[in-house]
Amino acid sequence: MLKTRVITALVGFIIAIVCITFGGVVFDALITLLALIGWREFTLLAKSRRVRMPLLWGYIYILAVMTSLSLGYYNIILAIGLAGVFCLYMMMTFGERYKLHNVGYSIFGVIYVLLGMGALLLIRQDSLYSLLPMPYERDNWGVVTIWLLLFTTWASDTFAYFAGRAFGKNKIVPTISPNKTLEGFIGGFIGAIATGIVYAFIVGTPMYMGAFFGIIIGVLAPLGDLFESKMKRICDVKDSGVLLPGHGGVLDRFDSLLFAAPAVLAYLTLL
Repeated sequence: MLKTRVITALVGFIIAIVCITFGGVVFDALITLLALIGWREFTLLAKSRRVRMPLLWGYIYILAVMTSLSLGYYNIILAIGLAGVFCLYMMMTFGERYKLHNVGYSIFGVIYVLLGMGALLLIRQDSLYSLLPMPYERDNWGVVTIWLLLFTTWASDTFAYFAGRAFGKNKIVPTISPNKTLEGFIGGFIGAIATGIVYAFIVGTPMYMGAFFGIIIGVLAPLGDLFESKMKRICDVKDSGVLLPGHGGVLDRFDSLLFAAPAVLAYLTLL
């Protein structure tokens, strides 16, 4: 099992290096694909609760939003969002398959997946930073920032795991995740901040930026993990999918980023 997890992680890391380095269509296509898979996994979770969701509607909605973000058509995102929700309302109004709770689950699922994946796509776009109040000019803000996000998120998970193993005594929410401890959370929080500062120093960005990334991710990454664990407990499943051997599905692997990435993007707009 450990060998499988390590091999999957290495393959994923190589794919991340290639796609982040090339950026553009390559990276956007990967994130869009992950968003589509994440939506399917969410519909399967809902299905375990006997909730029927419009799978094709979600695919079209996510493709429309992610394509608009990729092409820089930010001004039409609101129109796409309203049109998608209106379509759901009409399905409920004139159809028999979808009731009010189906619409609620569908809107919730799309928002959950799109906020995180859309934020990841935008954070990598170098052109976006010309619109943001960054501390100084540089050509590769997208690459620098996406790696800062990823490294601090991975550090949060890794430091939390080892701190929990070494010092963990006080359970935080045993009914959701029995292995999560206060000591592990503190270790992950400190590890995320330290990693952010070190990374910022190495690449030559302001260290306060790395520290703020660490603070945001140190809090939200474990919350994203707990949120997805709660969903799986409600649906009585072990993993959200089987795409990544040893890691489960996309929602299992990206649960921390789905919470952290939108908050980091919001921070960048205020930087």
